[in-house]
Amino acid sequence: MGIIKFVHCADVHLDAPFREHGRGAYGDTRRKDIRDAFLNILKKVKEENADFLLITGDLYEHGSVTKGTMEWLHMVLSETAVPIVIIPGNHDPYLLNSWYRNWQWPSNVTILTPENPNLVLENLNVHIYGMGFSNFKEGKPDLSEIAKPKEDLFNIFMFHGTLDMDFSGNDYKPVTSGELEALGYDYYALGHFHNSRNDYPLKNAYNPGSPEPLGFDETGEHGAFLVTAEKVQGRASLKVERFNTSIRSYHDEDLNITGLKTLEEVKMKILALLERFNPERDIIRINLKGRTELSLDEEILTSLFEGNFLYMKIRNNTSKAFDIESLEKDLSLKGAFVREMKARIQNVTDQLEQNPDNPDLKREEKILTLALNYGLEVLQTGKIEWVSE
Repeated sequence: MGIIKFVHCADVHLDAPFREHGRGAYGDTRRKDIRDAFLNILKKVKEENADFLLITGDLYEHGSVTKGTMEWLHMVLSETAVPIVIIPGNHDPYLLNSWYRNWQWPSNVTILTPENPNLVLENLNVHIYGMGFSNFKEGKPDLSEIAKPKEDLFNIFMFHGTLDMDFSGNDYKPVTSGELEALGYDYYALGHFHNSRNDYPLKNAYNPGSPEPLGFDETGEHGAFLVTAEKVQGRASLKVERFNTSIRSYHDEDLNITGLKTLEEVKMKILALLERFNPERDIIRINLKGRTELSLDEEILTSLFEGNFLYMKIRNNTSKAFDIESLEKDLSLKGAFVREMKARIQNVTDQLEQNPDNPDLKREEKILTLALNYGLEVLQTGKIEWVSE
């Protein structure tokens, strides 16, 4: 066989529902983002002159996808003009009322189902076997039913499920790398989990993740795989390149405000953090951490900074500041520590009264105040909740 090139994507989730309520029509905007991310995949197929496209499950949301979206999907898949192979996932299973059963798909699209799990692309010398979902939950699959790889063809196994994880009580087709390797396929096209992976014990298994992130547990860049493959004398050679497709990016940021004495200082620290982000792309959640005496209303703080962000939320996860005055009188180790640190802080404060513009003294006062708080945290809890900045 000659060199083949294909794109592998999964977990598109067209018409996904969204729980966060951001600015404007948040859900509608995010559903459009998903469409645009999918269009980026189809654009890559055309730009690279790929031979075919694989979609390994969860193309759409069974419970919320609309006919309008299916009509749009029919149009864009038709225009792609290369073979497109799809397996159903646990969010779009092959049910009796599934769009996979009851919709006129374009002629270039093949849905691999339990009744028809195989496809041979004769002109490319490629054999594809698909194992998807016929229900929203399915237990450990029977791998003995899978067709053997075809000799002299490049063999692809499309699978939507759970690989190499804790299988106890797992209802999403749990398998191991060893079990899949025993099948003898050349490329394992995976789907189900939304963060990209190419580091399985099974070296020719790849999960592209979702092309558009769908929540704060899906931070970082998202995309799909461009695969260039060749089979020479029975051995497969793979070149797998990840490309980005996402429209938005989620950021879940911790911000420690221990030692800040005024609301204005808190606002300035939040503003400095937000300056790193792009309101046109980034979806932000800031988690205030540490100990403070300040009264912080997360809704009011959010309203001050959300501006042009599609979604920006500030959450107050701080704890009440230590009662230094009471602890200073304590006869325990905590009391001794507080008295020593307060003496050091007071010494620097006295020097600042004589030299109020000295930056080194200001820095030292801040460090000692933080050291007092962190030291008490260790003495009280046995650990420091350290939040990098």
